[in-house]
Amino acid sequence: MIRMMAVGFLLAGGLVGPALAGPYKPIADVKALAGEWRAVGGASAAAIRIKPDGSYEGTAASGARTTGEIMVTAGKAAYRSTGSEGTVTLSQEGGKDVLTFMLADRRGSARLERMK
Repeated sequence: MIRMMAVGFLLAGGLVGPALAGPYKPIADVKALAGEWRAVGGASAAAIRIKPDGSYEGTAASGARTTGEIMVTAGKAAYRSTGSEGTVTLSQEGGKDVLTFMLADRRGSARLERMK
């Protein structure tokens, strides 16, 4: 239950439509997403760390933790955690890579930028 709530907090904390990002970029391999990602704008402490195998660990602004996995097929990505699933898109915004996690029912999204 806590993990399901954590995913909700992570998504709600970044509740912004993906239309603000630039054109989507194909994702050739999940390894391209590996690294540290933080909520866009820095207003939220939401963050995730994606490993080269696609597994990830995240922390919501509330401190709740979540885990999940990102899978890539034919240039498109999807995620699955213990509490939700949906799509992942990669785009450019202000010269930075931005990941958008969209719930499968499209009722929430989270936008995170790569930390360099």
